[in-house]
Formats: sequence, structure tokens, C-alpha cells
Amino acid sequence: MIKVRQSRLDYCANSGNFYEELFYKKVIEKGFDYRKSTNEQDWYMHIDCYVNGYGIDIKGNRHLETIWLEYTNVNGNNGWLRGKAFYIAMFIVELNCFSIYKRIDLLNYIKENTKQKTNNKKDYLKLYTRQKWGKKDEIIKVKYNHIKHLELIKL
Repeated sequence: MIKVRQSRLDYCANSGNFYEELFYKKVIEKGFDYRKSTNEQDWYMHIDCYVNGYGIDIKGNRHLETIWLEYTNVNGNNGWLRGKAFYIAMFIVELNCFSIYKRIDLLNYIKENTKQKTNNKKDYLKLYTRQKWGKKDEIIKVKYNHIKHLELIKL
């Protein structure tokens, strides 16, 4: 099994913290009620925070041509598409804003439009696996234009 370098883990943690803080500032600026989730809610329910009582999972550093949607995580557990968050907030770099979706809408879209598995990370709308590297995750690569019609608001 391939080990992830500590520098990569640190980068991911710092990036996640950056986008969570950016989301917090935008939410407060709009006058919404914000509450940080507990570590357990974050880890097991895929909820980073609550805004006006709704659980939100925040995703940073997404791009118009590359958005990964996690169906199953690396441990084989439910990925964030099958988590408990009501909304998913993705920061799209080229748009310089968060694109907000109902999690269930993204999940249903994937269930309806993903029929094949692949181990080629260049493929779109296929369940990408890394089983040959000992990973249990199943993720789907989409473009912003694939899911744009599901977007509720930009923030």
C-alpha cells in the first residue's frame, strides 16, 4: 500500500482550514447564523459547520474541469456524498466563489449518470477506484458544467 507523505497531509489540512475560514467569513458577512461542527460530526457525518441549522460540508480548491465527488472514502466507509450534510459548498477557483448544492441532489445525479467503473483518473462520470494501490475509495470526476444545473446559489 502506498503511504501518504506527511507534507501532503499537512497541505490538505491547511487547505481545508483555509477554505473553512473563508466560508465562515462569507456566511457571517451575509448575516447568517454559523456554528462549527464537533470533530465527531466532521469525521463521521461529513459536516464541517451548521448555517442557520443546516449541516454543510465545505470543499475547497475545485476547478471547472475537475471536481471529484466522493462516494466511498479510502477506508471503505460512506464518502461525503453519502454523509449527513444537507448542503455541499465547493469553492470553484476559476469562479472565485463557493458553489452551493444539496448533497442529495449530487448523490442522485451520480446514481443516475454513473454506470461504469474505471481506474483511469482522466475519465468523467465513471466510478474511479484505486484498488490496485490498496485504496477502497470510489470517486467520480465531473466538470462544473455537468452539475451546474444543480447549483442553488453562489456565495
